[in-house]
Amino acid sequence: MLTEEATTMPGFRVTKPMIKVLIMCLFAFVTYGLGGVGVILLMVFFSYLRIGKDDPNKHGISTIRSSRLGGVAVLFVAAMYIFGLWAFSPYTPGVIREPINMYMWISLFFATLLGFCDDIRPDFLSPRLRMAFKFLIFGTFLWFWPQIIPTAVGIPLIDDVLGVPFLAWCLVTVFVVAFINAFNMSDGANGLVPGIGLAFFTIMFFEYGRPIEGVFLFALTMFLIFNVISGWFFLGDTGSYALGGMIVMLGLRSISDGDFSVWFMVALVAYPCLDFVMSLVRRLIAGKSPFVADSEHFHNRLHGYLIGRVKSKVLANSLTGLLVSGFSAGVVVCIYLLGILAPSDNGWMVIFFAEASVYVFCFWLLGRVAVAR
Repeated sequence: MLTEEATTMPGFRVTKPMIKVLIMCLFAFVTYGLGGVGVILLMVFFSYLRIGKDDPNKHGISTIRSSRLGGVAVLFVAAMYIFGLWAFSPYTPGVIREPINMYMWISLFFATLLGFCDDIRPDFLSPRLRMAFKFLIFGTFLWFWPQIIPTAVGIPLIDDVLGVPFLAWCLVTVFVVAFINAFNMSDGANGLVPGIGLAFFTIMFFEYGRPIEGVFLFALTMFLIFNVISGWFFLGDTGSYALGGMIVMLGLRSISDGDFSVWFMVALVAYPCLDFVMSLVRRLIAGKSPFVADSEHFHNRLHGYLIGRVKSKVLANSLTGLLVSGFSAGVVVCIYLLGILAPSDNGWMVIFFAEASVYVFCFWLLGRVAVAR
């Protein structure tokens, strides 16, 4: 950031980072007023910290030395907001009102701590060991509080499994850990994972109106603005583990309560799920370990197509993330807000299979384009 070129004005030196900060503050002020501006400035501070810096050669898209502390910043903002509500209003946090909420947040805390360790000291734990810890954390939570596990989702074979408590626990534990890993794998382009997270919390806030969804709607909006315009931040393992964990836990609970169909949730988070499955299939066919990262994800291919047509590296990165999140979770949000389908309708299955078809076709097409070049 500090090496970006500057524009010289009479008696004043305007740098590109300064211009970006001003633009981000403008968008933040328009959306959330002075509170939004304050959060943007806080994120600037976090992005300049020496800890948590990421090697640009480690990712297939990022080409600048950015910070892995985006998730830390989002969680810090959310925590301060919740503390303020608790201290200065009649609001009582859900962790105090309902024990199941407290235990859910404790499990999310330990998963987030696991990600934070890896952000501060990359490869501190091997992928297999991190996977084992996640199974231990979420398996324990689901074992002692099975109320969050749906008893039926409207899919015959899966409903048979969910009808047997032990098998239901095994299935949902594997799903939770796999989803968090999928979410983490998708954190490769500006605006991709935060865009999906923002879509999720937008719908949750419209449906339930709870403060916790409103808090993360605010924090993720600010992060999306910061992430897309500057490219100085990404969620890191801290943010992707925390955000992925919240989405899968709150999603499971809303399905279990009958407020949303499983197909709605699958359509909403289709991209990380589809890309995760595709990645596993690709690696296994190639004789590679499914745990070894590569740069053949859909967003990598899309970025490879855009980078040759867009001069700005940050713009190409941000367009990649916004296109993916916008044409997957963004479409679901639009259909929901327009009232075309009710959230509990199984008709969302059609939307999901449309997303899957578009994903497979575009993945193949981008691969052909890359080979032709």
